[in-house]
Amino acid sequence: MDSQLEAVRQDIRDVKWKVAKTEQNLAEHAHNAEREKAFLDLLLSLNNQLLSLQEEKNIILRNQAPRKHDEDNMEEQAPFKKARTDPAGREEIAARANKKLPSPSSFAKPSGEGGWTHPKLRELQQYMCFHRSPHDIDTQTTPVVLLDPILAQVSHDCECATPTDADCKFAGLVASAMSQAFADEEQRMQTFWQLLEDEFNVTFQRAKYHKAETDGSFIHLGGMLVNVEVKNEIGSGGGAIHVQNAAYAAAHAFQAKKVRGKSVCPTLLIELAGPNMSLSGAVYTDMAICDQLSPMVSLLWQPHSRLMVQAAKCFAAIRKALPSLRRFYEALDQQALEQQEPTRQLEYPYKTGFIGPHGSAQHLLYHEKLSRTCFKATLDSQEGLVLVKFCKSYSKDAHTCLSSHGYAPNLVAIASLTDGWLMVVMEFVTGCLWDEAPKKPVATLQAAVHLLHHAGFVHGDLRSNNIFVLADSVRVIDFEWAGVMEQSTYPLFMNHTDLTWPDGARDGQPIKQEHDLWWLKLLCDQAAASLVAY
Repeated sequence: MDSQLEAVRQDIRDVKWKVAKTEQNLAEHAHNAEREKAFLDLLLSLNNQLLSLQEEKNIILRNQAPRKHDEDNMEEQAPFKKARTDPAGREEIAARANKKLPSPSSFAKPSGEGGWTHPKLRELQQYMCFHRSPHDIDTQTTPVVLLDPILAQVSHDCECATPTDADCKFAGLVASAMSQAFADEEQRMQTFWQLLEDEFNVTFQRAKYHKAETDGSFIHLGGMLVNVEVKNEIGSGGGAIHVQNAAYAAAHAFQAKKVRGKSVCPTLLIELAGPNMSLSGAVYTDMAICDQLSPMVSLLWQPHSRLMVQAAKCFAAIRKALPSLRRFYEALDQQALEQQEPTRQLEYPYKTGFIGPHGSAQHLLYHEKLSRTCFKATLDSQEGLVLVKFCKSYSKDAHTCLSSHGYAPNLVAIASLTDGWLMVVMEFVTGCLWDEAPKKPVATLQAAVHLLHHAGFVHGDLRSNNIFVLADSVRVIDFEWAGVMEQSTYPLFMNHTDLTWPDGARDGQPIKQEHDLWWLKLLCDQAAASLVAY
């Protein structure tokens, strides 16, 4: 399967090179009508090839089974896979993962049999996301900030908090201590412990998991509120400090059945490497997930530098999070005493409701995860499915402009979440994508795009996978980039590896009508080509 995927990726690279070369030739022969037509026809053919190859790549990724390092593990892996859709799946996964998880200090090292990249741990890797990369399992895993509101607040505060006098004083105190040289890790750890315990009224202990000890855990009523991982200097110890810290949080969640049965086991993680600190957040849904919530900030004594302000923001985040985590686990303990059921669906985002347009509370019941940030759900106030999408930006006005004329799904609500996220709830569309439609309603699509432009909006991402076809009508989706003409810009970190974009469509640059029309022409040409083929 890997060789097939790599072959398709190579074909995509080859076709993209041909597209670039053809566009260059087209520009050079613009004065020659005959040559220009030939190059335009070739460009259309190449773009159709590119669309087909990208769809082929997506199919391979969707169908790609977990790798098995030997035949002996095949029978053992089957129930593990099944557990993800089984009602008791979280408990089965926790039990099996706990059995397979090596020592966190060994797991943190990329080399060696106990390392997190070793082939023998591929089954375990499927259910632990600690080190975000472009690989499929990581790109499909829901971010921690959507799974727990306390950790989302930490992420927000690390960037946006206004440090108080107490935060600044404590940042100075820690910087004064941590900028010193320490003989060993134990000495640095004990000093850091004392500072945190005195400031935040907590007590750390060295908890044991899988033949290894943490560098400091604050455990309260069965929940791990905070775990600290310390390295005397950056690079010492030979392992990834974030992976090691996350492995301890996962090990605790795998063993803490009382809190695991009613929560996602939120844990604030503090990584200290020499005079440098970062914060991460860990949860357990139907897999153990950890995300960094702050950059690695300097704890050197630099009172006139913004770096110390970053440290003060992190301590402000810790100061707010600790009482929240205490209250959370105390409420959880009360639920256990009263034998209450979990208050939310533990495999899905924490946001389960919103206030409707008439002031009434609306409750969501999630049914299926479609991607890392999109979910199929139902509302208790109406029949039919809805799509719940989480994103950082969304143009309600552009969406409503098209939905009011039947060219986009009906928009139910947009709610704001912590850390700049939005929850967008809309009608669930059951049609087929533009690529898959045997009959493509070109005139209707053209009318939708022209209506959007006439109203003063641009879309920015009119690719075929954002166009649904229902009989003779279309539904345009994905208004994350859309907005007012001459005001909207492309996001940063666009995918320039697998996709060809219109000229000028670059990170941070203005989204123009011409770009939408470029996509529209491509879709119309694709429809004409499929009609001829049919």
